[in-house]
Amino acid sequence: MMVMGLTHAILLFAADEAETPSPDSQDAVVNTPEPAKEISPPKEYVTPDKAKERNQDVIRYLKSFQRENELIEIVGKNGNMSGLYLPENTGMPQGGVLILHDIEQHAHWPNTVTPIREYLPDYGWNTLSIFYNSYIKKPLPKIEPLQLAESQADQVTTDANTLDPNAENQQAENQQSENTAEPNPTDSNELTDNLNNNEVSNTSENPNTPNELADPLDAVAENINDVPDFVPPIPQSVLKQPVIPTEDIFIENMIQRTEDGLNSLNTMGQFNTAIIANGLSANWAAKMLQARLNGNKIGYALILIDAKESQYPEIDLNETLAELDIPMLDIITQDSPEQLRLSKARKGSIKRKQNKKYQQIYLPAVKYNLNNTDNMISRRIRGWLLTNAAGEEVPVKVRNY
Repeated sequence: MMVMGLTHAILLFAADEAETPSPDSQDAVVNTPEPAKEISPPKEYVTPDKAKERNQDVIRYLKSFQRENELIEIVGKNGNMSGLYLPENTGMPQGGVLILHDIEQHAHWPNTVTPIREYLPDYGWNTLSIFYNSYIKKPLPKIEPLQLAESQADQVTTDANTLDPNAENQQAENQQSENTAEPNPTDSNELTDNLNNNEVSNTSENPNTPNELADPLDAVAENINDVPDFVPPIPQSVLKQPVIPTEDIFIENMIQRTEDGLNSLNTMGQFNTAIIANGLSANWAAKMLQARLNGNKIGYALILIDAKESQYPEIDLNETLAELDIPMLDIITQDSPEQLRLSKARKGSIKRKQNKKYQQIYLPAVKYNLNNTDNMISRRIRGWLLTNAAGEEVPVKVRNY
């Protein structure tokens, strides 16, 4: 009985050892290489279009309040654009008002644009506020690669030798060892054999003319298939075409969008028009009117709110405004010393042109109230338009010939 029990214990111990993995097997499992993961290509960096996002937010806001009827599509020369239109509410139309927003704003900006465009229709004015795209940004200065001059390179070498005093001695010893090295006779023999073999091979190939070079036309004939196709030269008229700078393209685009907005009012029958420009948009309004007013100065008026001269692209706003002999109202709400200095210079440049229809006033900045659009700026604009730019509806008489 004891022998059988011992045999049974030995068998159980052997079975446990067979089931227990050895250290070698554990290391083999752990050290198995994992399959290589596929590396995805880097994603392209996309710059967000802030102006487009603001415009989409305005459209969603108006639709949420069932005001999508104010949205209109304007067909322009450089493509379509959106605008916000409100018709007059009196039955006695005075004209149309084109409202231009400032940089980093939109056509329903609460502090300036919205109070005006919602207030003037109650006094006979049709208002149209258009969306501008993103403004151009001044490029960053180019950083040229660092290039060490010869004097700077020598200075770097001198500094390195100063840090390591043994470097100069080691360099001198290496140069001396190279100069005093004896030539290897084996190398000289090999060089002589190679020269003899080359002379023999040249003589065997051209036995008649051993000292003459091969005909260069033979090389051309052998590589005739490698001759590239003939590419006609670019005409000089194409090469001489000037490259239009990005700044000029941007200015033309902004002026054209302003022109498209004014044309949209004309197609609605509004030919007595006033433009209200806020901030940098005064540059595009002035440039557009300068090109449009070719002798015909009737039916136009310009209102500026905190006008700012464009620094990039550079535009001389004062000079452009001085050439506009139309009614102008210049509203200043910022009382900083810099703004006061610029407004004084603008007034002087226009007054020197003897424009008696120009007026500059200072008003306190207003905060938008969701329940009231009747603020000081809106009232002053309405009163000035009534005095200087109000029109009336004229019936068309049909002549009987």
